[in-house]
Parts: sequence; structure tokens; C-alpha cells
Amino acid sequence: SSGINAEYGQLMILQLVIVLLFDGCASLSTTSKKLKDVLITVEYRPETCDMFAEDGDKITIEYTGYLENGLEFDSTKLPERGPLNFTLGTNTVIPGLERGILGMCFGERRKLVIPAHLAYGNQGYRTIPGDSTIFFDVALTRLKKKSILERTVTAVQFFMFPLTTSIIIFYLWQKMNNSEEPSHTSNRKSKRNRRRN
Repeated sequence: SSGINAEYGQLMILQLVIVLLFDGCASLSTTSKKLKDVLITVEYRPETCDMFAEDGDKITIEYTGYLENGLEFDSTKLPERGPLNFTLGTNTVIPGLERGILGMCFGERRKLVIPAHLAYGNQGYRTIPGDSTIFFDVALTRLKKKSILERTVTAVQFFMFPLTTSIIIFYLWQKMNNSEEPSHTSNRKSKRNRRRN
């Protein structure tokens, strides 16, 4: 009977170890589902890809958005919708979609997995529940790059702000120094006059 009890005890310990291992694996798999960034899968890319989508480009996309259970919540294929036109980098669409489109070339198709914090957060949106990871099938159907003039204007604006700020600060600093100088000179003159007297 003591041998049977020992075997039974070993069996119970083995079962407990298996349960703990299973729980650990389950928690790891759950953590791996919590994405920190957009997961991108390229489904098709043309052999020739000379231009890549970047901030400032005017683009047109066709897409279908759906939840983890496969339920569609939006699509450009719907009659009342149509291709979406916008300028990349202007926060027109959710951050995750913008990140997923960056680097695409004309005619490319991607699958995107977007975590909630880069989509609609814990509040959700319409038929999308809060804290939902959402999925997109996206195709880039038009890509118009920024013109040289637009790029030049952007560059000038980028460099002009710190330059203008520096000039203003320098001007104010000089003005403060100049306003202090007359008081010093008047003090010196009064001291000289006292000595003469």
C-alpha cells in the first residue's frame, strides 16, 4: 500500500507540473498577441518598385477592415464608399494604418494587423469594440510624390523656425545689454564729477 501511495503522490506531482507548464505557455501566447507595433505582411509587390510611399505623398488606397472574428467593419468596395484619397502623414487616418502604408509602392498589397493603441483605443468606434486589434487588407492604387517646389518649401519652413527664433533671442539679448550700458556710463560720469569737486 505504501508503494501505491508513493506512485499516486508522484502522479499528482506530475499532473501539477503539467498544469503549471500549460498555464505558463497560455500566458505567453496571450502576451505575444499584444502587439506593440503594426504587423505587416506583404502579399504582393511589383517587380519594379521605383517609388515608395512616404509622408507628404498624395495617395489612393483600397482597403477592407475587419475584426479578429472576421466581421467586416469598413471597406472601399461598399457602394457608398470608394477609394480613399489622402496625404500621408497628415493624421487623416488612424496611426496604425499610416504606419502600415509607409514604404508601399504603387500596386503593392499588404495585410496589416493593428493593435488597439494604434487604432481606436479602449473607446472603440461604431461597430469596433474597445481594445480591439483590427485587420486591414490594403492596396496602394495611386502614388503622387511631392513636387520639388513642395519639398523645398517644407525644408525652408523646417529650417526657418529655429533660425527666426535664434534671431529674435539675439535681438532681445542685445537690446537688454544696450539698455544696461547707459546706466553704467552715467554712474561713471557722476563718479568723475565727484572727484573733481
